[in-house]
Amino acid sequence: MKRLIAAFCLFVPLTAIAAGAGRPFTIAQLFAEPGLTGYHPEQIEWSPDGHYLTYLLRHAPDGHADLHIVSTQTGKDRVLLTSAQLAGAAAPASAIKNERERDRITRYHVDSYHWAPKSDGLFFLSNDQVYLYSLADGRIRQLTHEAGEKRDPKLSPDGQWVSYVTDGDVRIVSVKGGPVHVVVPHHQNGILNGELDWVYTEELNLRSAYAWSPDSRYIAFLQFDERPVVDFPLVNYTEQQPGVYPQKYPQAGAPNPVVRLGVFSVTHGDVNWMKLAGTDDTYLARFGWLPERDQVYAEVLDRSQTHLTLSSADPQSGATQTLVSLSDPDWIDVRGKPHFLKSGGFVWSTAEDGWQHLYLYSDRGHQVRRLTDGDYNVLKLEGVDEATGQVYFTRYTRGPLNTELYRVPILGGDPKAVTQTSGTHDIDMGPKSQHYLDTWSNAATPPSWTLVGLRDPTRHVLHASAKLDFPLSKTRFITIPAGDGHTPLYARMIFPPDFDASKTYPVIMYQYGGPDVPPAVRDAWGGNRALFDQLLAHDGFILFATDNRAATYFSHRDQALIKHHLGELALQDQLAAVKWLKAQNYVDPNRIGIWGWSYGGYMTTYALTRAPGIWRAGIAVAPVTRWEDYDSIYTERYMGTPQQNPQGYAASSSVASAANLSDPLLLVAGTGDNNVHWQNTMQFIEALIEAGKPYQLLIYPNKLHGISGVKASTHLYTAMEQFWLHQLKPDVQAVTGGRSD
Repeated sequence: MKRLIAAFCLFVPLTAIAAGAGRPFTIAQLFAEPGLTGYHPEQIEWSPDGHYLTYLLRHAPDGHADLHIVSTQTGKDRVLLTSAQLAGAAAPASAIKNERERDRITRYHVDSYHWAPKSDGLFFLSNDQVYLYSLADGRIRQLTHEAGEKRDPKLSPDGQWVSYVTDGDVRIVSVKGGPVHVVVPHHQNGILNGELDWVYTEELNLRSAYAWSPDSRYIAFLQFDERPVVDFPLVNYTEQQPGVYPQKYPQAGAPNPVVRLGVFSVTHGDVNWMKLAGTDDTYLARFGWLPERDQVYAEVLDRSQTHLTLSSADPQSGATQTLVSLSDPDWIDVRGKPHFLKSGGFVWSTAEDGWQHLYLYSDRGHQVRRLTDGDYNVLKLEGVDEATGQVYFTRYTRGPLNTELYRVPILGGDPKAVTQTSGTHDIDMGPKSQHYLDTWSNAATPPSWTLVGLRDPTRHVLHASAKLDFPLSKTRFITIPAGDGHTPLYARMIFPPDFDASKTYPVIMYQYGGPDVPPAVRDAWGGNRALFDQLLAHDGFILFATDNRAATYFSHRDQALIKHHLGELALQDQLAAVKWLKAQNYVDPNRIGIWGWSYGGYMTTYALTRAPGIWRAGIAVAPVTRWEDYDSIYTERYMGTPQQNPQGYAASSSVASAANLSDPLLLVAGTGDNNVHWQNTMQFIEALIEAGKPYQLLIYPNKLHGISGVKASTHLYTAMEQFWLHQLKPDVQAVTGGRSD
């Protein structure tokens, strides 16, 4: 107990270690704009005809962006609009004063410009107004004049109307000017028409709540009735009179928003409601229009997320027709929407055999043929080239290490790899699947952006990999046994640059542990967090990470081992990993730390309180600590409701096991976190106090889940480095200003 108290009572001055003595850079340099790898293409958009690709590229010193345009035929790249012409649309996210709006734009990759449907221009938001740029004459014309914040602007397919969302309403106005029409005036607080709520954006990955029909006669939109959802107060204590932002946040087992699908007739001005969903026990997970037909489609998921129905509906009568009905005893992952073919039928991915695969369906929803097969998951349906009869998709190879693009004939046949370079290929497929943008990286190489032709062998590098001014310690990929003793898990290790196998080193383990996210172990560039690992390697640490048997490269049946109990399976595999580490001659078994963020923060608190004494210390950033506190869609997918599964919730709670803590723990949280609320950290701390357990805490006022911003990030990562130096390398910490235990 003496060691524990000494560790928790120590306050270390947050003085960043300067570059030098072999350190390639400082933490301050890591997070200063534009970072160590510079600016890169952002907000990539394809023209609807596939002839052009556009992107924003920021430039120092103001961080504003120019809009570049690239010909897919010639690869010629030129500036189309300067940052001055784009005005507010080109401003960096850091210029947005509202923290929640800045987080929404960066976290959900909200674009500030879009192509016009006829590929004859682009429109963009600047200072809360919509502007249209004409390719023909280079003129910029203001399309809206109404006051108020605008989101999600769109042009109708015929180019006659501009639409946007203001104050929870979809509004349309003629591009020639005139009165503004409100699709459905909501008149009541808590009703959103065409505007997404938080939980659908976060957990169902929707980015828009309304869509124009192909002939511009209708607008389909989601209506959210959030009145049953309890307000969660986010308090700004930095003001003299604290302000309160009430967030609609449905917690596990609590009432959900009621969502229904409406169709607005532009001609008649009326709304018809489609006869599907519309209760708090259903989710309207996907919707849209069938190509070249006045029919909407929708995916309706029940609250338990074990039954999904894909239906089409008539916009005038609201009558629906079921196309496909799926059931799964564990849960259904809602991934990309079905790809409806102009020639009829659609391609869709399901996990009906335990692996996520692609299937071809007829217009009536009959399964025509299976397109992919094997012990792997299709990660994403990237596109379909109907002219050549090819379907494109991505999947992992070499376990989770490589992400590759494949093609398979729509008439059936064996899939073949399109990409040939090991590493990670993030694909942005162009219209008609004639070209794609390949964002490639590996663990040692920052991303490059290359435009690639699929019907011809053209390759045009838009942006090369950044050249680093310092060497990187190599990332080594290995496999280790899982908690069951035989399933291989992929792991990665980074060793100090002066590593000597005859010595022993402290180890920092990173883990996430949650289901249905990209694995922590991939041969991909890891950004600033990976560069921070390089600094820690220079400090003399070994960096280690592994996933668990619920990772996305395992089958759905394997992932379902976590059903009704979060934490247990991941802990088994992390315990197997630490056992493997302690068996290595070069690892000091008494100096192994563990950390993570979000679900990884949860796993840190869970590991240290369910397996005390195994790790020397831990850091938990923005942790869930009690699953009753988290949102309904994510939590109930894996746990059911607290009412249905009280034992599972209790067994998965770090709050319930807080009294077992016997190792130094640094808790980190932002008080404005609207994802994993500050409530989680407070409840865990209360349990520690009740048990007489000391703790360390870093609070970031009003910061959200990512604790972003140059100053906050620099402060946090400096504090984490100092914590590890003190807990795992007290001899080094003594040199930098602290005292050892």
